[in-house]
Amino acid sequence: MPEAIKGRQHDRQATGPAAATLLEARNIAKCFSHPNGTVTPAIGDIALSLAKGEFVAIVGPSGCGKTTLLRCLCGLLKPDSGTLSYAGKPVSDVPEDVAVVFQEYNRSLFPWLSVRRNVEFGLNKLSKTERRARAEEALTRVHLTDVIEHYPWQLSGGMQQRVAIARAVATQPNLLLMDEPFASVDAQTRIRLETMTASISTELGLATLLITHDIDEAVFLADRVIVLSPRPSSVLAEVVVDIPRPRTELEVKAMPRFQEYRRLIHDLIVAKQSDTPDVVDTPAPDGTEPERSP
Repeated sequence: MPEAIKGRQHDRQATGPAAATLLEARNIAKCFSHPNGTVTPAIGDIALSLAKGEFVAIVGPSGCGKTTLLRCLCGLLKPDSGTLSYAGKPVSDVPEDVAVVFQEYNRSLFPWLSVRRNVEFGLNKLSKTERRARAEEALTRVHLTDVIEHYPWQLSGGMQQRVAIARAVATQPNLLLMDEPFASVDAQTRIRLETMTASISTELGLATLLITHDIDEAVFLADRVIVLSPRPSSVLAEVVVDIPRPRTELEVKAMPRFQEYRRLIHDLIVAKQSDTPDVVDTPAPDGTEPERSP
């Protein structure tokens, strides 16, 4: 087994290269109240950090609050307790240089706008020439310049998600947050999107935080994998992925070390699930779908 696990994280401060820390959460927690008076604890006492240029993946069992955590980290939800900082400042809203890519690309794109116009959306502070240049550069990175004047409904699911990624990249973020962005595409498309995302993140030096239910995806893409417990989630462990870059899917997944990381993370999740009573997945109060098991 690789010596990559950094150990239990409960009651300890976030780790990571402090001098280069971009995003830091200290003991944040979030509960949801329901009309009938009941309260659902979603996340509890989570501490983590993300360094500049680092790729971190978060995995955990179904319904453990991965999406809720991401929404707190980017400023879309306010934690009930704990502190959250980005670039050394408290987070109260989504920072300007943070971009988010969600799973449901068909709901995040505007069907009445062309691919180019969708990517330009959010760049209204720039001149028309600058917007066009940014959009074309971003679409070049995701290999979609041949459909630049098409509409989302004319594209496959994988192509639509590439448009969503291009729109995020066009804002020139320092931090890219991705919430299960490849869960709705077929296996072959998923591999292409994973490889493309790894290249973009590396080339642009982006700090990237990926929420995923797929352990293989997490190990292939990430520098560190944060493993969450069942709800109310806490950090079970951090696994440092000691596999050199650049990584190619076929080569990496054939490595014995990859399989060791995969088994380690799987066993961590399964062992904790066996200690926890079954929880029935219900839609979150914000309308998001329940998360899937790894």
